[in-house]
Amino acid sequence: MTYPFATLPGNLAAFCAMLRRDYGFRAGARELQDAARALEIVNLADERAVRDALRPILASRLEHARVFDAAFDRFFRAAGGPPPRQMPSGRPIESRKPGGTAPGGGQERDDDADVREPSGAETAGGGAVSGVPGTNGEARPALLRATSSPLEAEGAMPVLGPADRAWREAASLLLSRMRAGLSRRWRPARRGQRFDLRRTLRTSLHTGGDVVMPRWRARPRRRPRVGMLIDGSRSMTPYVAPVLDMAVALASSTLDAETFTFSTALRRVTREVRRAAAGERRRLHLHHAWGGGTTIGACLREFVRHHGDRLLGRETFVIIASDGLEVGDPRVLGAAMGQLSRRSAAIVWLNPLLATSGYEPTALGMSAARPYVTTFASVANPADLARLARTLRI
Repeated sequence: MTYPFATLPGNLAAFCAMLRRDYGFRAGARELQDAARALEIVNLADERAVRDALRPILASRLEHARVFDAAFDRFFRAAGGPPPRQMPSGRPIESRKPGGTAPGGGQERDDDADVREPSGAETAGGGAVSGVPGTNGEARPALLRATSSPLEAEGAMPVLGPADRAWREAASLLLSRMRAGLSRRWRPARRGQRFDLRRTLRTSLHTGGDVVMPRWRARPRRRPRVGMLIDGSRSMTPYVAPVLDMAVALASSTLDAETFTFSTALRRVTREVRRAAAGERRRLHLHHAWGGGTTIGACLREFVRHHGDRLLGRETFVIIASDGLEVGDPRVLGAAMGQLSRRSAAIVWLNPLLATSGYEPTALGMSAARPYVTTFASVANPADLARLARTLRI
């Protein structure tokens, strides 16, 4: 196994460019970044380890996985032959020409024009590299346009907007239902369960010792705090709009609501949600925390570790909006849910699949999390949120 260029970024950039140009792969900036991270934990001298690390990242389709090994040998073993004109499945490879027409009839974008190939100074011999376009010593723009990514959603990031009146009223009803517990501390109050003798005597000094205004003490209701975690994986894309509306409505009704999104990583979006509640329209920029796979257990564990001391407590309600499709270890999810259950007032799990006829929470993720969930529901509109307020268990 030989490396055509002297640097690891040079080899990766040229390999991805060849995959796009000659084999029709959709390997963009995100795939290149993930491939670089994967190669940090493998032995670069082990050809099989490098091949196995790059295949699941760069080959996002079945036909790409079938042809990946041949492309890998052609690039790293300097086979030098022309690319095959057909996939192993018999499907012709679509030729990609600058300014050409895509098979669907639209104008096709030349992704190779946005890729900076290794220059002559980056090669092992210091001269120009033959066989790779744009490597004859000319400087290319240092831009890499992503065509698609298996870790991110295809399309624009969601846009947050102000919640309408129905959502705000339902959110206020839910918060009023959460104010069920009483504080352990006694506070001054106009009316209460305990007579405050000390404050009453101090007040009577203004009236010559006559008790005119008795003072009382009471235990106020605890002010609830809400920690909302929204699953932004690809499978949740059709159901995430009402959940985001619910988050904005909660932020409009209380300042003690924190919002997070997760898929393969956890991201705090409280600031964006609060600005949307104030009337702005905000687009989320979440990178790997949106539209990819789902590692619910790892993200919940990160939430407990980094935000648990600040957010969790006897007055905290944790709301998790997810379909429960976990690709990680279910034991990690069960352990994280156990910590959340011990350190919060209640856990509400909003699963959009619950509204589907015949649905049973038998997936590994839901099976591991279900014993710790106090309220299991589905919210798709303000009426569902108001119904949740009436059925919430504390």
